Amino acid sequence: MKKLILSAIVAATAMTASAASATQAWIGNNHLNARSGPGVQYHKLGVFKPCTPVHVVKFTRDYYGNPTWYKVYFNHNYYWVKADYVQGHACHWTPKKQHWGHKKQHWGQKNHYYNY
Repeated sequence: MKKLILSAIVAATAMTASAASATQAWIGNNHLNARSGPGVQYHKLGVFKPCTPVHVVKFTRDYYGNPTWYKVYFNHNYYWVKADYVQGHACHWTPKKQHWGHKKQHWGQKNHYYNY
């Protein structure tokens, strides 16, 4: 009976830990590429705007144990982002204003930023 109760407690703890394993984080103060895997060799799926809230669900480590890439959950999808550009606190970002007539405009360029 004790083994059965202990097994049930261990199973419940494991399920709780996996459900609560996502950690709230925010993209830093710059735009950040969202990739299909943990490295620059993987396809770029889009770009996160600065200060976008995400949930970190997994990460890779370097030789010294430091996180290098985060697998993040956002808007019902998973993406990989460079860990150096993710922060553990909220921030506020305001896009720069366009100054029409002061700079040469590049018409026809596509906007590759996802509206997260």
